[in-house]
Amino acid sequence: MVGRTILQYRITEKLGEGGMGVVYKAEDTQLRRTVALKFLPRETLDEEEVKARLLREAQAAASLDHPNICQVFGIHEEDGETFIAMAYIDGPSLAEKIKERPLPLDESLTIATQIAEGLHEAHEHGVVHRDIKPQNILLTAKGQVKILDFGLAALTGRSKLTKTGTTMGTPAYMAPEQLEGRKVDRRVDVWALGCVLYEMLTQKSPFEADYEQAIGYGILNEDPEPVTALRRGLPPKVDDLLAKALAKDRDERYQHADDLLADLRVLQKQSSGARKTSSGRSTIAATTGRAVSATDALPPGAVVVQQSRQRIERVLAAVLGVALLGVSYAYFTAPASEPPEQTVTRFSFAPEGLRVTDFSAGASISPDGKNVLYAAQTDGESSLWLRSLSNESARELPGTAGASEGFWSPDSLSIGFAIGNELKRVPINGGDPITLCQLPGASFLGGTWSPNGERIVFSSGARLYEIAARGGEPEMLFEPGEGQRRNYWRPHFLPADGGSHGLAYVAAVNATDQMLTVMDMETGERRELGPGSRPGYSSEGYLIHGPMSHEEAGLRAMPFSLDSLEATGQSFPIDETGRFASVSLDGTLVYTDYPTGGGHQLVIRDRSGEILQSVDSPLGGQQPRPAVAPDGRSVAFQVGGDIWVYDLDRSVRTRLTSSGDSTESSAFWPSSSEELSYASRGDQGYRVMSQVADGSVASRTLLETTRNLGTLDWSSDGQYLVYNATPGPDSPEGEEGGIWYHERGPDGSLSEATPFLLTPDGENAPQFSPNGRFVAYTSNESGQFEVYVRPFPPAPGKWQVSTAGGIVATWSADGRELFYVEQAGVAALMAVSVSTQAGFVSEEPTRLFESPDLRGGTARRHYDVFPDGQRFVTSGGVQTSDGEAPQTIRIVQNWYEEFRAREQ
Repeated sequence: MVGRTILQYRITEKLGEGGMGVVYKAEDTQLRRTVALKFLPRETLDEEEVKARLLREAQAAASLDHPNICQVFGIHEEDGETFIAMAYIDGPSLAEKIKERPLPLDESLTIATQIAEGLHEAHEHGVVHRDIKPQNILLTAKGQVKILDFGLAALTGRSKLTKTGTTMGTPAYMAPEQLEGRKVDRRVDVWALGCVLYEMLTQKSPFEADYEQAIGYGILNEDPEPVTALRRGLPPKVDDLLAKALAKDRDERYQHADDLLADLRVLQKQSSGARKTSSGRSTIAATTGRAVSATDALPPGAVVVQQSRQRIERVLAAVLGVALLGVSYAYFTAPASEPPEQTVTRFSFAPEGLRVTDFSAGASISPDGKNVLYAAQTDGESSLWLRSLSNESARELPGTAGASEGFWSPDSLSIGFAIGNELKRVPINGGDPITLCQLPGASFLGGTWSPNGERIVFSSGARLYEIAARGGEPEMLFEPGEGQRRNYWRPHFLPADGGSHGLAYVAAVNATDQMLTVMDMETGERRELGPGSRPGYSSEGYLIHGPMSHEEAGLRAMPFSLDSLEATGQSFPIDETGRFASVSLDGTLVYTDYPTGGGHQLVIRDRSGEILQSVDSPLGGQQPRPAVAPDGRSVAFQVGGDIWVYDLDRSVRTRLTSSGDSTESSAFWPSSSEELSYASRGDQGYRVMSQVADGSVASRTLLETTRNLGTLDWSSDGQYLVYNATPGPDSPEGEEGGIWYHERGPDGSLSEATPFLLTPDGENAPQFSPNGRFVAYTSNESGQFEVYVRPFPPAPGKWQVSTAGGIVATWSADGRELFYVEQAGVAALMAVSVSTQAGFVSEEPTRLFESPDLRGGTARRHYDVFPDGQRFVTSGGVQTSDGEAPQTIRIVQNWYEEFRAREQ
């Protein structure tokens, strides 16, 4: 079979073989994904009735969409072979893990909980598995459970022991009614899960015997030995749970998977609570994906005090007597003191499909500290997911397909989010989303609920709007004033006893120049607090925020007064690599890693968005901002403050600059592939530099300026330099941001800057048309960013090219098309046919492809087009073998305890 292609599947490897068929690893050549193919035994499919039953079972299995169920893609019949195509899971089976050792209690409960959640989903859709066993449970690299083979155990109809004592099923996990050939229902899966949990804890089956008839006899007539008798340190409630799951009378068993699930969660909570330290000193507990039980090996320096139940009973009376005496003495004699410090606990998880970009919200924790909200991608489409901190389960929120971020209601029961041009809300415990309003602008950059739950403030088109939480017509919160920053993002209501006293948000020029700002909602007064991004309030009295620029990382805490709405001290760092923080009312901090060893790579796509080639190794967390050379054979890009050039012919990248104390960005090619230019920012101010592309000649300075440079471009004849810029620290008083240009003289020097377009509307990313007669750019003049074209040199005339929001326009080499990014919903690359021969004429935009990789700032281009107009280079997320982006959500409970000493 290996090497053979059946339909669109090319078989690459045999994975295993069992009673229900042979499983192969294969490549789906149409969708370019790895799948698993299960070929079913021909002898079981020799009757039409059996085939029809198989089809029904496969259809039922394919209807299940749950993170703990292995997805079925289809059932096929070809060349006499019948096989099922399903998701490929690169991880061990539970049977393999159990073979190594008994699992710790916490790990066993976590796995059992995920199995129960998957079964609950299946049972709700009328699907019974009938063959739950460790071999049918796979575990991903992140520890997520995937249940295989729903419905296949029923194909042959052989569910009881034959005369020879063999079965087509797995007798060790069969419920009594299953063995006796009676009609089965969801309760056989509950029984089997009980057997699996028993085996995880003890490394043996509850009805272990040397041959199958003996196993069957034990299932029908004997009770298993309690797990607490086989393994020390387990709580007695584990015995109680297993006894109910393995009740021989199914009417006495758990009647539904969710009943078992509820008890598993209670047991999980009690188990984790029993391990928490009661010391008054601050401790930090680090978790790396599996819990440490009393029977596990401990790291050096760790101390575990174990006392038998008998010893506890012997000292209990004495302890109680001393405790009562101590309490009385302490009450009357002890001075007032600070409350004891809490335990700092750290753990993390990396959800499948997590993609955090510069302009998505990362993860956020509910105000009650129980659930984490994040966006994850499936088949290229983003949706919202909830992960419970109590049982580590995750589930997709229905109706959120297309959403890339959300925000919590103050009661932790609802989520606000945007899809396309609509703002919506959805309850987390069931129910369909409802539409609150149409977004006034094309983009959505964050929302927040007022403390009393009555109002919502959100950012759309870089403006802040307010709306009733039940829906209605949005109202702009305030108009930007003369000379003020024009873009407003990431609003966050501050806590208040009533109403909505304070609102923190980001006031920005662009993605690299952001200022934390607070507004008094009663008076309308606004004040800037200092550089920073994405504010979130922690009840210890701090604004947690990120850096001023999207190109930087690190979380900081700013002492802050809710009464005066002012900073009361200097911000201090709390994490060097984190971004996008959120804090619950109980002091649980959630944030996303800024990926330093991965995160982005360059990819080449065709006009349909299909990835043709990955053209470089991981480039770190910031977008590389690529620029294609005029001959199409090289790509320049920015990584870590330096400019690199990638040679496509030789697959080699060369570091062009060694920045030291300066930061290089915005690489672009003037008119040939021999030399390129870039912007530099350092102690000497802002400069435009020129460098021979092979690095053989030292760079030279073309321009020195006090302005903070954005996107730069040369006209095709090399005579004019155009760029967008904002005032720098040394700029003259009252200088405006906008687009400027310089003319190059005969000696190569540049003239004084001439304004091309200076308005308070945030003009960005200018680019010359190939014939040099027009400049395309982005502006926020309508209240949302759109792409416009103006004549060059400046003359009357202006044409809006985009129709539903647009940023970072790029011309085709022949000047017949103009490309730009539309950021509403999933970001899309748009193409517009244009003519620049007799004036400017444009047609309706067409959508080429959608990709979250196209999201980025408005000030600098984050994609480019090849000279043939058929290929594009973008910044893609680095993929692991599972197809997951290497990004992690970090959780720190009682985060402030690490920094309490600062108050001393």
